[in-house]
Amino acid sequence: MTKEYLTVDEAAAFLKTTKKYIYKMVFDRKLPCYKPTGGRLYFDPDELEKFIRNGRKATRAELQDRATGLLN
Repeated sequence: MTKEYLTVDEAAAFLKTTKKYIYKMVFDRKLPCYKPTGGRLYFDPDELEKFIRNGRKATRAELQDRATGLLN
């Protein structure tokens, strides 16, 4: 089975952002990518989805529950 990797254009579409922002995030080492020949960048869709999920912000209720749990 061959795994499908995304190009910069496809990764930008997947994340609903611009190619410029993709390049910036790669440069800042915030976005995982593959560069097998030192030229083109490739992205694993599963890793991009994980990247999105890792950016989840807790709701006020979740933060309140955590604070209550720490105080008790």
